[in-house]
Amino acid sequence: MASLSSLLKQMPTITQSRMVASGYGVWLAWSGGLHNAISHTLKDYGALKMASEEGQSFWFSQSQDIFRALARLRIWAKLNSMTVFCQVIPVTFQVAYDLTPSLSVPAEFGRQEAEVPDDFEIWIHPKMKETVLEVRGLELKPVAMVPGLASGPWLLLSADQGLDYESSLSWYYIIKPLGKMGEKQRILGWRNFFSELETVISRVGLKFITDPGDGTVIIPLDNIRLLRTWCGEVLNLIRTLKDGEGEHYWPCVMATMRQGDLPLNKDLLGRVGLDWNKLTPDIPYLQFKDAFSLGEQFQLKDVNKKGDTETLDSWCTISTLAGDDLEQRGALEVALAGKLIMGESECFYCGLKNHDSRQCPSRALTSLDGQVWPRLARIDMTDYPAGVAAIDADIDPEKPLEGLQNLLYQGDKLKNLLMRAIFEINAPDNLRMLQMIWRNRGKEWNEGFSELAPEEGEYIWAALESLRVMDYERSEELLRKAILKYPRSYQPQSLLGFIYMENGDLNQAEFYWQEAERLSYTPMQQSYFLYLQARLQENAGELKEAANLFQRAYTVASGGWREPLYRQGVCMVKMGFTGQALDIFLELIDRDPNLFNRILIDPELERGRIHILNSLWDKWDAAESGLGEDKKLLAEYTSDVAQRFEEGHDFFNPATERLKQMGKLAEVNNYVAYRKLETGIDKFSLDLEKEVVIEIKRMNRKLEHLFDRLKEVQGEAAWFPFPKLLLEFNRDFNYCVEKIRWIKVQHLKKADNFRAAMRYIVEIESRIDKLQGQLVTLRIVRDSTLFIMIMGRSFIWFELVGLALAIVALPVFIYLTQATPDFWLVNMVDKHRWDVQKGLIFGLSFMALVLALLKSLFSFERKKRELFRQAGVDLETGKPVKTAGKKKKK
Repeated sequence: MASLSSLLKQMPTITQSRMVASGYGVWLAWSGGLHNAISHTLKDYGALKMASEEGQSFWFSQSQDIFRALARLRIWAKLNSMTVFCQVIPVTFQVAYDLTPSLSVPAEFGRQEAEVPDDFEIWIHPKMKETVLEVRGLELKPVAMVPGLASGPWLLLSADQGLDYESSLSWYYIIKPLGKMGEKQRILGWRNFFSELETVISRVGLKFITDPGDGTVIIPLDNIRLLRTWCGEVLNLIRTLKDGEGEHYWPCVMATMRQGDLPLNKDLLGRVGLDWNKLTPDIPYLQFKDAFSLGEQFQLKDVNKKGDTETLDSWCTISTLAGDDLEQRGALEVALAGKLIMGESECFYCGLKNHDSRQCPSRALTSLDGQVWPRLARIDMTDYPAGVAAIDADIDPEKPLEGLQNLLYQGDKLKNLLMRAIFEINAPDNLRMLQMIWRNRGKEWNEGFSELAPEEGEYIWAALESLRVMDYERSEELLRKAILKYPRSYQPQSLLGFIYMENGDLNQAEFYWQEAERLSYTPMQQSYFLYLQARLQENAGELKEAANLFQRAYTVASGGWREPLYRQGVCMVKMGFTGQALDIFLELIDRDPNLFNRILIDPELERGRIHILNSLWDKWDAAESGLGEDKKLLAEYTSDVAQRFEEGHDFFNPATERLKQMGKLAEVNNYVAYRKLETGIDKFSLDLEKEVVIEIKRMNRKLEHLFDRLKEVQGEAAWFPFPKLLLEFNRDFNYCVEKIRWIKVQHLKKADNFRAAMRYIVEIESRIDKLQGQLVTLRIVRDSTLFIMIMGRSFIWFELVGLALAIVALPVFIYLTQATPDFWLVNMVDKHRWDVQKGLIFGLSFMALVLALLKSLFSFERKKRELFRQAGVDLETGKPVKTAGKKKKK
């Protein structure tokens, strides 16, 4: 037994509906298999399958054509026996804000259960009786109540077999090429594209008419199957031509409308109910009721940006990624604030359409906001919808200026930041840029506005303030005086252009900006006034001329100013040539990632927004895909820095801070943050590698110095006469030698070896300092020992000479004084011979010691140098020296 409740559980529950419409629910239950003809027929008559499972399914249709479809199936079932239960009940069709469809079914029907009959039976709810009988050939017959179904006088549908019951649904598919008639590029481009289009039309078997005036093509589509097939074919053709060399592609706008009783002629364009000049090119526009009927292979997108009440008769766009496997592709979903693009006029200063130039809040701004884009780059993309919704909530369509001023000047929430960013997009068009041009003394745009000269010149600054308060007469009077006094100055002419622009005299405004360009003397000034002329043409709707002037301004600025290039892209989007604009935008994003956020929130890109968001998805997806690798590298670098460097190292603290900042960027879901993270990691990688190389060179130089010091220590210590006393000294010395050798053979770029080498160098230096401190004691002991040895040697020689003199001198003295025996000295020496001998020996020994000491004192340094030199060591440095060898005699 089939149960409707199990099908209803499959449908999403919608608490807040975006669109609601009444219609017909069709419950099918069968035994065995369901013939494909049933599903195909329901689809061909515009029914939408809402849920299905084995043995049953549930469909929805808003059109009474569902009864034609069922009548046709009833006739077919008489020739092809099948057991199917079909019930048609009143339901409510609901669409969520994300365009997810669902159904609201009364509870009395939701509890139904049904047995599959032996025939194909179609049960109709009595409320639909009048609608069914409007279809010629259909009849309703009462039927007995069946257990499990909702109570009521149900009716069985029967159909006259002699009628065909064709669907009443049919459409006109309108294709309108972009560009001005008569332009050579447009004529050739559309001719090539139409040749490809005509081939597809012939293959599908369709007829068409063309308007020779502008080339518009109108194709009648007699049923929903043709509509479905043609939408897929034309989207596939456009995608194929775009993916190719693009020679046969030309942008065009497309929309469908139901035929009804309208005849096939060129007047249909005015009856569609769309502004053709605002449609996004290359995407079909359909009403929701038709788009939902196309099936799951088409993706619906909303085009209502103004917050108007929506029904199934509202317009949407469709897209498909039809391929071998209908591969689904992502797209950015960032909405615009609808109330910012409401209105018909367009402000020169900011581009919004809900006020004119005289009322623009930006007129009161006096400087550029250089922080708005970096701040926006730190905002998570998931927060954008809340900010956009807050902007819409704060702007009253009846009093838009009050809301704009409050958002621009009061508060610091996301909605305020978004509004300031929107007003910053067109900052070059504002009076604040003009006054900065006046004060800038640079010649090129890349010199920037960091240093501005003081406000100089008579009349012009007072005239500027008068213009801000809309005192046009006083402002113009002051400027006329300035022109008389400074006839060669561009400043009065430039401000007069703004005065006439605000007063609606665009020809005079253009004239004065042309004069200002002629009187300018730097490329910066010339390109700026060309830019203003281009903006004036853009504001007047002359988009082709504006694009050419923006290109001239970019050329005069020598590429140093990107604003003209961006505005050129905006003009291309407004004309419908989104593909050419995307080439410009993607190039600008590569130069400056902040352009990504700028494009997302720019209200003036409304026309090509669908294509732009789809193209930006590729950039976003590539950046987001690399986020995982960037986070991995970030963790590796954080660990690497901690492993390589001590906390007190000069590189450690700045590197740690940079890594923390990049870690914060990694948590922000924003394209600019992704790009900054990627760029920051690449730069940090280079800086880290550079620091490691520098540090390794520094370590190698340090090692050479320490090695030289160690050799000095070795040279000094080698002369110590008591080596067994140097146990601790030798231990420190061997440690230093061992670690120096270890550092020399290691791969120092490896983090562990790098960190260990840095620590060892500090420890080696400390131990060498200690060793050199101990050398003082060793030198004292060494020099003392050497002095004693030198003095002992001299003493021995002096002693030997003295002893020899003492032994020889006394006998000789006695022998020579024998002739004078009565002399007292002789008698005393003769009488005390041994005592005199001992005294003489002691006296001579003492004199030998004194002479040895004196001799050693005066000759110690010279003999020490000679001794070290003979050993091949420089006494001053302790380093080995080369000694000259003796020449061989021939």
